[in-house]
Amino acid sequence: MKIKKIILYNIGPYVDKNVFDLSSDENRNIVLIGGKNGAGKTTFFKSIKTCLYGCRVWGFEAPGKEYYSIVENLLNAQLQYDASARGYVELELVFNDGKQIDTYRLHREWEKRKKGIDESFLIYKDDELLDVESQSNFINYLLSIIPPDMFNFYFFDGESIADFFLGSGGGKNFKNAFLKLYGLDTLSLMVENFERYFKKKDGSNTAYFAYQEAKRKLMSCEEELENMHEQLKSLENNTDLLQIKLQALHKDYSKSGGVSLAEWKEISANLTKEEAKREEINRWLKEIANHYLPFIIVKKQMQDLLARLEREQDVKSHKAISVALQEEDIQKSLSNFLNDKGIAASTSEEIVQFLRTLFIGSEEQNVLFDLSNSQINRLIAQIYEKIDFEQQLIIKSNKTLATSLKITKRLREQLSASSIDGYEEYSEQKEKIEKDLLDLKLRIEKLIQDITVKDAEKIQLNSEFNKAKEVYEKMLKSKSITELSSRAIGVYTLLEEELIARQGKILQQAFIECFSSIINKDNFIDGIVIDKNINVIPYKFIDITFLQIENYLQANAKTHFLEMFDTKYLIEINKLRLGEKETIVLPSPITAPFSQGERQVYIMSLYLALLKTSRKDIPFFIDTPFARIDSNHREKIVEEFFNKISNQMFILSTDEEIVGEYKSLIDEKISDRFMLSINDYGNTTVVPAKYYGI
Repeated sequence: MKIKKIILYNIGPYVDKNVFDLSSDENRNIVLIGGKNGAGKTTFFKSIKTCLYGCRVWGFEAPGKEYYSIVENLLNAQLQYDASARGYVELELVFNDGKQIDTYRLHREWEKRKKGIDESFLIYKDDELLDVESQSNFINYLLSIIPPDMFNFYFFDGESIADFFLGSGGGKNFKNAFLKLYGLDTLSLMVENFERYFKKKDGSNTAYFAYQEAKRKLMSCEEELENMHEQLKSLENNTDLLQIKLQALHKDYSKSGGVSLAEWKEISANLTKEEAKREEINRWLKEIANHYLPFIIVKKQMQDLLARLEREQDVKSHKAISVALQEEDIQKSLSNFLNDKGIAASTSEEIVQFLRTLFIGSEEQNVLFDLSNSQINRLIAQIYEKIDFEQQLIIKSNKTLATSLKITKRLREQLSASSIDGYEEYSEQKEKIEKDLLDLKLRIEKLIQDITVKDAEKIQLNSEFNKAKEVYEKMLKSKSITELSSRAIGVYTLLEEELIARQGKILQQAFIECFSSIINKDNFIDGIVIDKNINVIPYKFIDITFLQIENYLQANAKTHFLEMFDTKYLIEINKLRLGEKETIVLPSPITAPFSQGERQVYIMSLYLALLKTSRKDIPFFIDTPFARIDSNHREKIVEEFFNKISNQMFILSTDEEIVGEYKSLIDEKISDRFMLSINDYGNTTVVPAKYYGI
């Protein structure tokens, strides 16, 4: 199937009639559409799928209030004010089965009325309007080619596509795509129909249906558990990303000199404290200077005064002794003292006379300060105090002052290098990240609790399944017609499982080929394996020793991971057990989260493998193709993905993606070019044969 023409009339930002004529070159597969964000690229895709399927593509069995609400948002805003305005989408489709070529034109139109919106849908084949029956047959044919719930699979949104297979509902989406692309959903429908039929025929045949119901509940529980584990991985990955973001935020803030408000206040307080200390020391030194500096200036004179006072004290002492020696009583007492000591009277008289002459003359010296001994002693003490006042304390204060100056300089430098200009913004961002981290933590804790409960439920359901299976297997031993019919259903079930396994191996090989042609990184993944429940498990090969084997097998026993591979691994394990080898290589499931770029390459490779092996000839749409794709992989994506994924591929690109060298890589594959031009009023016009720079 190919789209030959698209017409949008008053749809979203598209005003009046806008035509995408896609009949330029049948041998080229790429339609390049350029437009900035808001130009109507998403509306373009929504319009196509709504034209094809109407309400069904939005999950409704018949048009109703909710559907028309979606349509109203899809239409141009002028329809809300112009009662006569109308909008429509028209598609021209070409079907080529190798024998004949048929052209169909689908016209879905909406007109606003007082009571709401009226919808009309017409189908033309070779410009002839189909009758009701023929139109119904064509719709059924279209639904068989690509069911509505699969249409989103053919729209690759580079911003969010990873969530299609790796998000909370990724397992279900992949399983649905796997079954429908390979046509394996038919067997499931046949089994369901058989079950309904035989249940009506034989109401007593409950064993098989009890077995199937137990199986359904168990698989549903396993699928829920898988989704919960995927959610847990996603939450943990988001937690890691937020932690990295928080660290980067703090690093950037600190690198620019940013400090916390508390740190800045502490530095400021310490600086103020040191300046106050220095000011107090200076004030004290000034006070000292005011009181004692004059005495320090006249220190020499003070010392002379001290010497003078000491001499005058000696003079007064001499004078007092001289006077005393002249007194008769003193002379007599001294002579008696000497006689008592055995000195002759003549000798004692000579001694007394000598003492009198010794102190003669002191009376002749001038006394400048006629002070008493107590006054002289007090004055001498004051002079010593004034001269030597706390000289050591002054020296210590000077040292403290010098140290304080150094500390002040250092604090000023710290304060100068620090900044709180961006602290408010930093604090708000930090608070938001920490709030998000707390929210994630709570969600993780809740999810872990739910997983624990679900694990217990799985154990119970597994027990019920085994019991129902045992009863069913006993029932299969009987010969009744109903039982034989049930056996037939079992055969269909086994056939379905066999076909799933066979197609899974084909997909696994195709994925390796696609992935290897795109990836530029080693040690990423070595391949994928599809389990019996159609879950995709990426793996790597690891070297393992005998001591590690038990833990490894225990860790992978729940999923029976090794059972999905060739029996050679069991043989290798036996060789390891027997000591024939020291190590063996085993596939190991990858549990660590992918980076955004790795996820994108992984999903693109899975997409390409699915479409190549399904051989479906369906137009493919890709919006913002390089979102989260690093420059190292873009060239390979262009070469391998764009050129090979479909016979008709629509690339919706901004001015930063399919330009320059990347556009040159696909020039030979481009059939048509269009630009989505936005005017000042926000309306879009389609400009054919135009693209950025062309």
